[in-house]
Amino acid sequence: MTFSIVIYDPEEKAWGVGVASKFLAVGAFVPWLRPNVGAIATQALANLTYGVDGLSLLEKGYSASDTIRVLTESDPLREKRQVGIVDTKGSAAAFTGKECYSYAGHIVGNNFTVQGNILAGEEVLEAMAKEAESKGKIYEKILRALKAGESKGGDRRGKQSAAIIVVKTVDKSEKEIDPLIVGKYVDLRVDDSQDPLKDLERLLDLWVATFIEEEMVNVKDYENQIRQALNKWGYNDLRTWVEMNNLEGKYTGDKIGKTVLKILLSKE
Repeated sequence: MTFSIVIYDPEEKAWGVGVASKFLAVGAFVPWLRPNVGAIATQALANLTYGVDGLSLLEKGYSASDTIRVLTESDPLREKRQVGIVDTKGSAAAFTGKECYSYAGHIVGNNFTVQGNILAGEEVLEAMAKEAESKGKIYEKILRALKAGESKGGDRRGKQSAAIIVVKTVDKSEKEIDPLIVGKYVDLRVDDSQDPLKDLERLLDLWVATFIEEEMVNVKDYENQIRQALNKWGYNDLRTWVEMNNLEGKYTGDKIGKTVLKILLSKE
């Protein structure tokens, strides 16, 4: 009923899980992550203790493959389970029980694993794996992987919910509100939607615009587009729109965050 990606980015020192499903609030059950420890996706007939116990094992130094072995060997329903894990070093492993509803399977790659059940076919996972191997920020790769899987049919029952959660090595910050001071990089869920990945992408843009450092562009280069967008939003000036949307940290008067500009110009 679910397809997911579990991934590690050694440059960002970040661990992430992206998931989509024809199931209510899939982000409340599938992803389990901890900074400097690893990430887990537990699905199919999901055993939520795989998340809790799995993170404990990873924190004790177990590898991804050893963690899966310990979790499944004492589980009488393991053949109905599916789990993907990336450990603190980025090593990945996955398990798909023989009794998971078809199509069910997984692909393990360098620093990632993708897995799914009740899928349109193997091509869903192949498309996701290709995006996992591409360049970009970890959250960008996760979103692209989910969209690629959906483009190949995704969950064959349809769409309902999706989530992206990424944790990162704890970092100091001088900002008033910065999720990274507790290791939270991205934390987004769409629990019930006719088009959850579209909604998730919109939320991700807002998250990046609000919390993540990014390229700043010159306001003068987009003066006409900005003026037209402000008219559509119903604002007289750019600073007021920025401040009303809590985006003042990405606006200097002369420059504006690239994603902030994208949000502004997206008004239909």
